[in-house]
Amino acid sequence: MLVTACPGFGHLLPVLPLATTAAARGHDVVVATGADLGAVVEQSGVRHRVMGPASLVAAFGRIEGLDDRHGPRRLLQVLSEGFATILASEFAEGVTELAAEWQPDVIVREDMEMGSWIAAERLGIPSVVVQATAWRPSIRRVAADPQNRLRAAHGLAPDPELAGHDGALWFTTRPPALRSASEPMPATLRELRPAAEDRAGGDAPELPRWITADADRPRAAVTLGTVNNHRRDIFSPILAGLAQLDLDVVVALGADPAALGEVPAGVRVERYVPMSALLPRSAVVVHHSGSGTMLAAAAAGTPQVLVPIGADQPDNATLCVDARIALRLDPDALTPDGVASAARRILDEAPFREHARAVADEIAAMPGPETAVAEIERLVSVGPARI
Repeated sequence: MLVTACPGFGHLLPVLPLATTAAARGHDVVVATGADLGAVVEQSGVRHRVMGPASLVAAFGRIEGLDDRHGPRRLLQVLSEGFATILASEFAEGVTELAAEWQPDVIVREDMEMGSWIAAERLGIPSVVVQATAWRPSIRRVAADPQNRLRAAHGLAPDPELAGHDGALWFTTRPPALRSASEPMPATLRELRPAAEDRAGGDAPELPRWITADADRPRAAVTLGTVNNHRRDIFSPILAGLAQLDLDVVVALGADPAALGEVPAGVRVERYVPMSALLPRSAVVVHHSGSGTMLAAAAAGTPQVLVPIGADQPDNATLCVDARIALRLDPDALTPDGVASAARRILDEAPFREHARAVADEIAAMPGPETAVAEIERLVSVGPARI
């Protein structure tokens, strides 16, 4: 099994459970992603193959004029030139080269890695998709031209609708409450229970005493993930707002805590805290609406205050608000009072907690990676045409 992911934590982590589960079942597994994520892959106990740019920052740095783009125009350029062209071409070529020395029977990729499905078709092997980002069918329109140019470069016929993009199996990590009825998912749909965004591999690290001790006050968890953890302009009003309330505030920064500068009294800033430990012990989580954090909070039954910044985060926020497990704030109009008001509502209004628990129950009922790997085994043994 070859597992591929674009070089970002949020892209790699959703597919790692399938890699480790397949390896535990005796399969030969290689994970191909950027060099900057090599340590994460190796900690998980599977082999790492360097493929594509070292990081998303390195990939997007090659997009001409991107720094002059903002909002939707920037997103479109990142999708068409970053994911559908730069990353896709390097993964299509890299997988083809790897297959010459190590022949995979199946490729399992996250949904934004758009190159290996083309290599899989060229090699005549099945591909499987795991949802790492919000389901956005509109991406097909943006990606169609660059993806078909790449197909032509690999000697494949055009696929105007990108029908092969969904693979023989398409695993959603979203529970029913976080799916849009107006945008049906692929016909090859299966479910895969999302895992919390924890990066430690091997033995679980010992948790700090403060996280397991009984708290005198409700806890608010705060994170902007690993891509936006430099955004002091967003952290500042969040922390100032939460400081107005009687809360134990913990920031999982994903960087040196000193980089955040001075914070209000009583705010704890940590480089890294396992989401699987922090979120179930939190009464509210304030974050950027990234897919990994959103699903980890949903699985923990923790209501959310969302400040979507870019990428698929606005789509995630819309679904969470519609499911009544979250409130949404505009990052461009963020104020301490607005944050305090939203967090107070989450804490005071019981329906947020009730709906969050219901969504957590949906996630708990989803099949785990063992079931998904068993389906992939069957796919390989009988062929995609009979699934």
